[in-house]
Amino acid sequence: MAGTCCAKPITRIIKVAGFEAGIRGLDQALRNVYISGLVHEEEIQRDLLKWIKEFGNYITPSREGDYRKALLREYREYLRTAKHEGKKDGDCSHKR
Repeated sequence: MAGTCCAKPITRIIKVAGFEAGIRGLDQALRNVYISGLVHEEEIQRDLLKWIKEFGNYITPSREGDYRKALLREYREYLRTAKHEGKKDGDCSHKR
């Protein structure tokens, strides 16, 4: 179905500092940062956190550091997968 990939963010569960957290829109956030071409880890973490919040996830300020680390770990895994699968599409990127 055309346009369905962007209709509703999917929730994924990831490990964050020893606990499991449901993150809405993680796959879209990873894809959006990948497409943006950022290379510096601080920028990648900042952008991922921004996207995650835009998708409606609440992150307490005291846990932002933990989430940044977990998001960067997920991004690195996404990069490994993207390189193996040859991902270059931007079909689901969103404007801020």
